[in-house]
Amino acid sequence: MKRKIVLSLIIVVFTLALLAGVLAGCSNIKNIFEVNATNLAHFANFTYSNGDNKINFSLKSSEEAWVRISWDSAVVCNEIFLYESGNNVTGFEVYVNDNLVASQDEIGKMRNVYLGTVTATSITIKVTSCKGTYKLTDIGIYNLSRSRNFHSTAFVRLNTEGDPFEGVDISQIKNYTDYIVYPLVYFDSQGNLTASGSDLAEVTQTIRSFNMSAKIHLAILPAPAEDENENDVRHSAFKNHADTLSKNVATLLKNAGFDGAVFGFDFSFGENLFDYGSYNDFIETLRGQLMSPYEIGVFVNPDATMFNKQSKAMIDNFYVLTPNLDDNTLCTFSETVCETLETLKDTDLPKSKIYLTLPFYSYDKESETLYKYSDYAETLGEYNNTITLEDGTLLRFAGYGFVRDMTAFCYDYGIAGILSVCPHYDASGSLSLANAIKEAMQ
Repeated sequence: MKRKIVLSLIIVVFTLALLAGVLAGCSNIKNIFEVNATNLAHFANFTYSNGDNKINFSLKSSEEAWVRISWDSAVVCNEIFLYESGNNVTGFEVYVNDNLVASQDEIGKMRNVYLGTVTATSITIKVTSCKGTYKLTDIGIYNLSRSRNFHSTAFVRLNTEGDPFEGVDISQIKNYTDYIVYPLVYFDSQGNLTASGSDLAEVTQTIRSFNMSAKIHLAILPAPAEDENENDVRHSAFKNHADTLSKNVATLLKNAGFDGAVFGFDFSFGENLFDYGSYNDFIETLRGQLMSPYEIGVFVNPDATMFNKQSKAMIDNFYVLTPNLDDNTLCTFSETVCETLETLKDTDLPKSKIYLTLPFYSYDKESETLYKYSDYAETLGEYNNTITLEDGTLLRFAGYGFVRDMTAFCYDYGIAGILSVCPHYDASGSLSLANAIKEAMQ
């Protein structure tokens, strides 16, 4: 089912300008991510589809091929890391004790596969399709801890008239640890706030009725007058009325029971940190009004050039925009996860404050059409990420296996968590992406 949906509210919040041009990380994911655990592959035997038996891992071919990793005694593991020289694998499968447990469409510079806790006497990696000659250079097989705090945040759109939760399927969002809600509150160029008809205290009370420990943040959006645009409002409010806006935000959060505020910024503005001075000054003013435990959240591009060192210390949560938010052609694991984290490594953002965004839709930028994950979940199944429509349009989703693996890697890498965008587009039942996130955290 094709749905023409304008992403206006999401774009207002995120301000997606220039996103496609910022992923130019200088770091390399293998060098910046070191697994602090025993690599069980170091104690294994390797049997290859061409008949070779070796004591190390390497798989090179231009056609279907496999390697079987085996142990004399069973091992307990939950995750596999594969590394490729280049990006020529277009399909691979993973078998544990000869049972298929994962199938994905690319490896690239690094690709993890989250298994859940399994007991294995053998693991088989099989490349099922490729474009030219591929070479897998390394493998890691680990049993990694799942014992730290990790935030799964839902970016939830509520109704602005009547019951804010009317038509909202609570079952789709109840398993998250944190929430950002919108579009309930707006600010004008003078720093004044306008709330929708919803009772804001009712919003926080309802969420805590099904998730008592949840942190609930409020996205506060610009409200342009007739002769303004969203960025005009930002520039005026942040630069000229920061004190008024900050005081109004603090009062609203305290009265309604929210844990923090989240702002979007104009990423297309400015060439350097001096141009963004008013934004940094606003963060400092807002921090003066919102003392801990109230939190400040911002949406940022992976290069995070907008904020200076002092502002970065004052901000609690950085929601990092991944390129698949507004272009389904940029949704491979390497582009979405690896290159984003590589770019972030060259900033000074603390990993403990970083969230990667995860869309529950596919957005075809050329036709400006959004496709809900729930409409295609059964066709995608557990392993697939792509669908070709009857008109030839190729859609790429973050499918169930992709989301599970991405969440697991973000957990392993040490960032704060992930942010699910449009979680109301999730499927129900066994293919729910919320379930995939939860599975990877266990």
